[in-house]
Order: sequence, then C-alpha cells, then structure tokens
Amino acid sequence: MNVNAVVEQIVSRYRNVCSQLSQYTQDGKQPKLVLVTKNQPTELILKLLEYIKLPIYGENRISEALSKIDMCKDSDVEWHFIGHLQRNKVKHALGNFSLIHSLADLKLAKEIDKRAAATDQIANCLIQIDISEDGTKFGLSPDQDNLVEVITELAQMSHLQIKGLMTIAPFISSEETRPYFKKMRSLFDFLAKQCNHLNNIEMETLSMGMSNDYIVALEEGSTMIRIGSAIFEDYPS
Repeated sequence: MNVNAVVEQIVSRYRNVCSQLSQYTQDGKQPKLVLVTKNQPTELILKLLEYIKLPIYGENRISEALSKIDMCKDSDVEWHFIGHLQRNKVKHALGNFSLIHSLADLKLAKEIDKRAAATDQIANCLIQIDISEDGTKFGLSPDQDNLVEVITELAQMSHLQIKGLMTIAPFISSEETRPYFKKMRSLFDFLAKQCNHLNNIEMETLSMGMSNDYIVALEEGSTMIRIGSAIFEDYPS
C-alpha cells in the first residue's frame, strides 16, 4: 500500500472519531480530540495537515516532541504534553505546549510556576488523578478533601492556570472502566463547584479516554479524549 493510501485511511479514522464526538456535546460544546502522535514520523504528521485543519497533537516525550514542534512551526497545530513530566524537563515544555495534561504533584507544580514566572508565561495545566489508586500510575489521590487542599495551594501560584483534570483508567475491558470514569466525572463536578471561585482555577476540561475505552469515557462525561493507536493502527513507527 502506498503512503497516500495509508494517509487516507488514517484521515478517515480520524474523521470517524470526530463524527462520534458530536453525539456527546455538553452545554453546546463538543468534546475535543487529541491525536496522539508519539512514535509517529514527522513526515506523516506533516502530511496529515494537508487533510486535517487545526489539529491537537499530543506527545509524551519532550525530546521527541521538540523536534516535531520545530518541523511543524509554520503549521497551525496545537500541541499538548500528555506524558509524565519530569521537573528537569519543565523548561523545555513551557512555551511549546498549550496544555500540560500531567500535573501530578505539588513539587512539579512549584517547578512549573517558578519556571513560568522566570519567563513571564502562564502555564495551562490539568491535574492528573490516579483514579484507580493501584500504584501503577502517576497522579494525585482522588480524595476530595485532599484535592481541595491541593487546589487551594495551586491557586496561590500566579503563573499556573488550572484548566481541569486528567486520568488514565486501568488497562481493562472498556466496560470495566466505567466506574472509574463515572467517579472522575463526579470528582470533576465537585471540584468545579468547590474551587472555580479560586484564583487561576477553571474546571473546564476533563481529559479521559484513550483508544481502548474512549466511548465509555465519553458516555461518562469526558470533554477531551486522547487517541493514537485506534487512528494510526498498524502504521509503522
């Protein structure tokens, strides 16, 4: 199969997911799709821009992402960082990503705030929640009282803007993820009521759902999904 035919298949799957999103509109807003481009060659993601307008590309490794961002600098792409962010990589993330999905602890928050202040930037972040609490993922505990305390502290960081929550469900059958996504939506709604009046806190994005479970996540109230393999499938990386 030639490259153009492969690209057409990828674009077709992308558009199919986008059409599904229209079924889950909330308050007049359609959920957003982050196209996970990790491990995909820059030549491919550049080619996709001939067919896809204003995409959101998601990367989870700083070094790989920076070269892609540089190659795509003349294109209309929104970049999100969706992987675990190490504190020593924060300076490279700022200014390159419009949203960091993985604010997983206060030490990282303080480093982001410090680095953003030094360069007069505002860093948009989602708080990562370890919703399964099984010790295999990064993120804060879903305990409500603890989260209110953490968010109250985050609100004092003038160069952070908290835009919502993110989680990764356990890798189990899609239907088995439902209780986790339901709990996340409940937590999101609770924090919106409790914390939206605080400085720099705006619970507007609930990032949950990936290739294996995004339909269930959408059914349970996700406003942003992160899809890679379901769109790229077996494209060689």
